[in-house]
Amino acid sequence: MEKNLPFVSLSLADNGYNKLVIPFLGKLDGGSVFKNIITLLLSVLAVALLLGGIYLSVDGLFGDDCFIQSHISGEGLSGGKKAGAVVGLIVGFATSILAAWSAFSILKKRTEQMKTIEYDGLLSFVFVKASPRLILVTGELLFVLYLYMGILQIIAALVGSSVYAPLLGYTASVLSVFPGMEYFSESIPQQIVGDYDNFGQHIKIGIMSTALSFLLLIIFYIYKEIYNYIMKLATNLISFLPKFAIPIAIRKRNEN
Repeated sequence: MEKNLPFVSLSLADNGYNKLVIPFLGKLDGGSVFKNIITLLLSVLAVALLLGGIYLSVDGLFGDDCFIQSHISGEGLSGGKKAGAVVGLIVGFATSILAAWSAFSILKKRTEQMKTIEYDGLLSFVFVKASPRLILVTGELLFVLYLYMGILQIIAALVGSSVYAPLLGYTASVLSVFPGMEYFSESIPQQIVGDYDNFGQHIKIGIMSTALSFLLLIIFYIYKEIYNYIMKLATNLISFLPKFAIPIAIRKRNEN
C-alpha cells in the first residue's frame, strides 16, 4: 500500500489514496472515464427519447387545446371528420409510441457498439471513432421521425381527417442543428391533416415524406463519409509536417 501523507502514516488517508485516487488516475490514463462519460450521456439520451416520446403522446391527449378537443369533440366538424379523427387518434398514438421505442432502440444499440471501441487517446476516440458514429445515429433517428411523419400523412389522407402526431417537434428541433437541412425542417407541418376533397395532394405529401426519410438517411451517411475524409486529410497533413529540431554540436578542443 502506498503512503499518502508526508512524514506520517494515516490509515484513512492511505486507504482512500490507494482505493480511490490511484484507481481513478489509472482509469483516466486508460481512457475508460472519458468513454464511460460519453456512453452514459448517450444512454441517458436514449431513455429520454423513450420516456419523452411516451410523455408527449399521453400529454397531447389532455388539455383545452388537445387533439380530442380540437378534432373529435369540437363543434363545427362533420360526423365523417370526427370518425376519421378517432381512427387517426388510435393509429397516431400507437405509431408515436412505436417511433419513440424505435428511436430508443437505435440509440441504445449504437451506444453499446461505442462501448466496444478501443481507446487510444482522447482526440482519436472523440474525433476519429466516436463522431462518425454520432453523425450516423443522428441520421438514423431523423429517418425514424421523418418516416413517422410520412406514414401518418398517408393515414390522414386515407381517413380523410386529422391524425394524432405529437412527435413532430422532435424532428424539427434536431434538423435545425445540421447545415443544409433547411428544406427538410421547413417541410415539417404543425399537424397532420387529411381531406377527401384534396386526397391526391395529401397522399402525395405522405409518399414524398416517406421517400424523403430514406433520402435523409442517405445524406447523413454521406455526411459521415465526408467527415471521415476530412479527418483523414487532417491526419495526413499533420503527419506530413516536418519535425523541427535545433542541431547542437559539441566539439572538444585538443590541447597539445
